[in-house]
Amino acid sequence: MLRTLFYLLISFWCAVVSRLTHADSPPNIVVILADDLGCCDMTLYNGWVKTPRIEQMAEQGMLFTDFHANSSVCSPTRAAFLTGRYQQRVGIVDVIVGSREPQSGISPSIPTLPQVFKDHGYATALFGKWHCGYQDQYNPVHHGFDEFVGFLNGATDYHKHGAWRVGLEKKDAPGYSTHIITDRSVDFIKRNKGNPFFLYVSHAAVHNPYQTVEDMPNNRVKGENPNQINDKNRDKYRWMLQDLDKSVGQILDTLHELDLVENTLVVFFSDNGAVGMSPKKFRKFRGGKFSHYEGGHRVPTVAWWPGKIKAGVQSDKLIVGFDLFPTLTEIAGISKGNPNNLDGVSFKTHLLEQKDFPDRDIFFGYEPKLGTAMRRGDWKMIVKEENVQLFNLQRDPQEVTDVADQHPEVTKSMKQAIERFKTNVTAGS
Repeated sequence: MLRTLFYLLISFWCAVVSRLTHADSPPNIVVILADDLGCCDMTLYNGWVKTPRIEQMAEQGMLFTDFHANSSVCSPTRAAFLTGRYQQRVGIVDVIVGSREPQSGISPSIPTLPQVFKDHGYATALFGKWHCGYQDQYNPVHHGFDEFVGFLNGATDYHKHGAWRVGLEKKDAPGYSTHIITDRSVDFIKRNKGNPFFLYVSHAAVHNPYQTVEDMPNNRVKGENPNQINDKNRDKYRWMLQDLDKSVGQILDTLHELDLVENTLVVFFSDNGAVGMSPKKFRKFRGGKFSHYEGGHRVPTVAWWPGKIKAGVQSDKLIVGFDLFPTLTEIAGISKGNPNNLDGVSFKTHLLEQKDFPDRDIFFGYEPKLGTAMRRGDWKMIVKEENVQLFNLQRDPQEVTDVADQHPEVTKSMKQAIERFKTNVTAGS
């Protein structure tokens, strides 16, 4: 009896010491980025695929209903997230197409989010997709990541990984992409449980090719196209999303097992809108990937930090991917190391205290292919050459009715703001 009591007291004391130790430690940061996942896909946003672990994150944290990627395609969104600035300033406005664009990428001279964390003693890692420069000079290890295992281009076979990198070395990584990325992430957390860490979990899922764990090279049907949108691939897409959800759960479970939950902020979002896999009745917004309509850049986003973020709260504030740079560094207490020219704005107090977040103009430039889009509160404008469209999202969330002629003053003011943006926000600015 006394021995049992003794062990209970020891266990209790260890738990108390662990919590006190974590309370004095800088918070860990985990950013999980999905690929091509739109708001219309998950039941969390009244979609068609159940994702119980991400739903659990929302139940225990904050769900965002007006969060946006900085672009409707991969590379610009990632560049904006990593630099805290409009992607135009970095010179990445379109998808980087691998070795065909040898001079495209984030210059190592540009400050990045992982570099700020690294400079303040954090262990840093990226597992998965990079897509911010294919050549060695743009490799993640030159941007503040201590560890990198993944692929440099925009898409990858989920089973064949001969072009993957371990740091700068080209090295095969056997397994299924989602599982490799997850296992590496879990291992990194375990190895750094006693140190503050910044972990970027950058998934291939649910980007094409649509391949499940069973679609190994020797098990594929000749003539089938794994990139097409059809019923068979839709079933695979569902499986891939549910598998991604399990991956998120594995990371959360690891944080629980290591008693790191109270000291770790996890943010989940997507790099652009959906590709059209969801049945039409679930498509809440117009457009998708490669579109300036809301479906192109409004993305599912959840922030989870039990005990620090109020459980079950929602945010309807207009927040964008590059806002994560100042937010995460401020939460970590290291924002004094930030560049002084960030475009993003910290939403720390909105996240942790549900304080208001200021309105501001936000631009989604994708010149010359799509033109430039702009949000000003509920107003949404899209300008391409001489074509100007204006929508009121409160009245018309699906952007069906162009009301530019009905609101000439709003149209004039927003069009002038877009012209100033195109003039002032350029590469190197």
